[in-house]
Amino acid sequence: MTQGSTYHSLQNALKELLATAAFPCAVHAELLSGDDHCLIFSQDANLSFGAASIIKLPILLCVAQLVEVGELAWDQPIVLTVPAPHGTGLLEFLDHARSWTIQDLCVMMMGISDNMACNQLLEVLQMARANEILRSLGYLTTTIRRQMMDREKLAQGIDNSVTALETADMLARIHAHRMISAAASDRILRYLRMNQLKDLIAWSLPGSAVLAGKTGGMPGSLLDAELITVSPAITYSLCVFASGFDRALQAKRLIGGISEMVYEAVIDTAEKACD
Repeated sequence: MTQGSTYHSLQNALKELLATAAFPCAVHAELLSGDDHCLIFSQDANLSFGAASIIKLPILLCVAQLVEVGELAWDQPIVLTVPAPHGTGLLEFLDHARSWTIQDLCVMMMGISDNMACNQLLEVLQMARANEILRSLGYLTTTIRRQMMDREKLAQGIDNSVTALETADMLARIHAHRMISAAASDRILRYLRMNQLKDLIAWSLPGSAVLAGKTGGMPGSLLDAELITVSPAITYSLCVFASGFDRALQAKRLIGGISEMVYEAVIDTAEKACD
């Protein structure tokens, strides 16, 4: 990965902005072009955060890996066996007597962050196996320790964990079509584009920007990891994880401000390169 010296002004501005935050916030941004990564900005990217719904991205990777080796199939029927977690999603209100495919559950999990679909996929994967797959893919910090909405484990301090750096690596490999395989990467990218929850990084961006990613949130924690395409030739990734704040509005304003600053710097650099 190369260091983006052209983003020196942005880096200073982001450091100043983050210094005003009274809560932990990790940021990692990269300009992506094939296998080449240009680091735009990174601060506290190795800091571990409670994952909230961001964990659904690594769970999706685990599903794709097992499909790749033939242990699962996208059209494989699955009978719902997990109880409804009463969080985000719609599956708990639909027909539980019928079977759903792996594909259906992934669409629900990534499109509307359905917790029941996620928990059913975890039931199929099993946590120990999923973590083995994550280690085999090179992710040493990203760890699955609980199902969604498991308040009992949360009360015991048992939580899923992610870092901005490892999540950014997932996005970069997906964008380069090198996550598991080219076909797997394409499918994962399609699921990321289905995300309907766009109130963090996307909030301050123009409607012309195309996003593919995953958001996550719980009381005192907001996370977003996105691939942002602003033209056929320009895609960058941005991961912003925040926790420990009193009001979500504080974090949303910070995340929106970071997103706008990175976007403007990327566009400005691209325009200067064309002059």
